[in-house]
Amino acid sequence: MLSNCYATIAELYQTYHSDTNLHVGVTVEVMDKDKARTVAQNALYWQWVTIVGNDSGLSKDEQHAQFKRNHLAKIYHRDNPEFGEMVAAMNAYKQHATQAEYEQMAQGVARLMSTTKATTKQMSEYLDDIDKFYTAKGLSLPKPDDYQWILGRANV
Repeated sequence: MLSNCYATIAELYQTYHSDTNLHVGVTVEVMDKDKARTVAQNALYWQWVTIVGNDSGLSKDEQHAQFKRNHLAKIYHRDNPEFGEMVAAMNAYKQHATQAEYEQMAQGVARLMSTTKATTKQMSEYLDDIDKFYTAKGLSLPKPDDYQWILGRANV
């Protein structure tokens, strides 16, 4: 892992320092996949929320809730037994409620889900799911040069 990091830093240094007298600054972020999402993940996520929201005519809050409902819920359902119990209760409620009542409840649950509770691994999967979904629909979301690092799956 460290050898790849050193090699990348050396390559950047050679690329930018050999031709000029520029100072090369490198920031290395070590991610623990069980810790909270990273700042870079969060920044990319909100950039995507804005782009997709503008494309679909939804506000940032509406798009954020839709992303959580369509993509984050399945990750939390899989990883969190208590969330799974709530999903089971929602499915039972759906059998007895009107479509409008269920939809109102489901939207409320989506608003209460929080990306701040996502680990870096969960947030990586969430971003990847969103990217794949919109790429398949023909909407190319911008990705920074360090996208694989943001997703937490760079080959280190």
